Amino acid sequence: MAVLRCFAGPEPRGGPPAPPEQPWADDFEAFERVRLGDSLDEVADALASEVDRAQAELFARRLRTVDTAIAQLEDPVGRLLRVGLRQRATTIVRAPQARATRIRALADFYYSHVGLHRHRRGHAAGTPLEDRVAAAAWVTVCNGVEHARIEGGSDVGPLHVNLLRIDPSRARLEVDDCRDHVARGGTFADYVQTRGATAAVSGGFFLYSEPDIVAPSKRYDPVGLLVQRGQVLSPPVFRRGALLVDAGGAISIERIGMTAVELEAPDGRRWRPTAVVNRASGRRGPAEASVALVGNTVIAAGHDLAVPLNGFVVAVPPGTSLQVGDRITYRDVQGSRGPVHAGIAGGPVLLEAGRPVLEMRAEDFWGSAPPVTFSQDETGDRNLLPRLAAGLTEDGQLVFAAIDGRNFDRALGMTLAGVARLLLALGCHRATNLDGGSSKRMVVGNTACDLATTEIVSGHRSNAAVRPVHTGVLIFPR
Repeated sequence: MAVLRCFAGPEPRGGPPAPPEQPWADDFEAFERVRLGDSLDEVADALASEVDRAQAELFARRLRTVDTAIAQLEDPVGRLLRVGLRQRATTIVRAPQARATRIRALADFYYSHVGLHRHRRGHAAGTPLEDRVAAAAWVTVCNGVEHARIEGGSDVGPLHVNLLRIDPSRARLEVDDCRDHVARGGTFADYVQTRGATAAVSGGFFLYSEPDIVAPSKRYDPVGLLVQRGQVLSPPVFRRGALLVDAGGAISIERIGMTAVELEAPDGRRWRPTAVVNRASGRRGPAEASVALVGNTVIAAGHDLAVPLNGFVVAVPPGTSLQVGDRITYRDVQGSRGPVHAGIAGGPVLLEAGRPVLEMRAEDFWGSAPPVTFSQDETGDRNLLPRLAAGLTEDGQLVFAAIDGRNFDRALGMTLAGVARLLLALGCHRATNLDGGSSKRMVVGNTACDLATTEIVSGHRSNAAVRPVHTGVLIFPR
């Protein structure tokens, strides 16, 4: 019943209450006949007003794939799930807004529960995840870098997980903006080889299916902190878990926001903000003199300013004059170990002091803050998805876990809580989520070793095109 109640209304976090549903007066069989009479063929047309046609068709295909998988269950659970999926899809498509992001999440949610039901119906309890981790065989990639793979059945469904274990005293990390390489048609594996890295993983969130991406923002812009070789390419607009590297190569995982950054106006005046307003905290800025910033560009100046999707509004110190079009410089990003040389935000933090945590609102996953798939998650962390995470062990080892998903037979995916459990089994005491989904990638020895897919599939690697990687974390021997 909890599954069937999901997606009853839009924007559960910081949004209006869900509208009441009309009761059904007849029996279940009659309701089933009506819902199965609904066509899913026009879903893409309904979504195309909010996202581009390719995205609209992708999300609609995922919905149809899940609907077909449910029909193949041929049991009472399948009947309930299929009616639930179609009831919610019909309600969402008829809504005035947020159709694309909600259909995308709906398909993932029902995929998750269909996959779990198939697994439970056809298998015994399965090998505990912790036992799978303990049995992983680590292979040396180079001095200070090891790789392992976990695959097969478990108590959380079929697994396909690639792991990297890194000794920071013998290997170093760099964070790279890969967007120019993607624009030229290159793959992430090509980029890693060109840079001469031993291994790499994809990086942080980026704008993708948000319905209100307007200039100067554009799709694939990084969301949150991105520091490349000491240069701030994207400020920490949202206070979220991030992987940070100082100038000496020491690695930390911590929450970092705009109060950790110094802003410099064109006239050289500098200040460190005490607070900013972003899309997680509101839609309007303060009544005092302020500027709205996207990236390093002032897009509005005045009072009570609208808060941009991937930017923020900040009060201007007395005596500072800023106009639309002025460029701000971000300097001296401070982590707990001092100035950040390389850094990338993800979030949420999954482990603190060896204990699982999941504080979505505290990390600005709220309201209309990007990515909305996290900020407006209606499932309460019950979606099984491809995931990427980074963790630190007590002895200072860095672990990356690339968890495959959207594959009914080989890799169901994991919830965020499931990733925390995996990282605990790997000995991590502190960890953060990074960007997962279709753009999750791990490269070892110039080869992508994960099962990346934009589609929901069964069996072996999908032949469908994979989503490009726009930022990455590269690993080099010292």
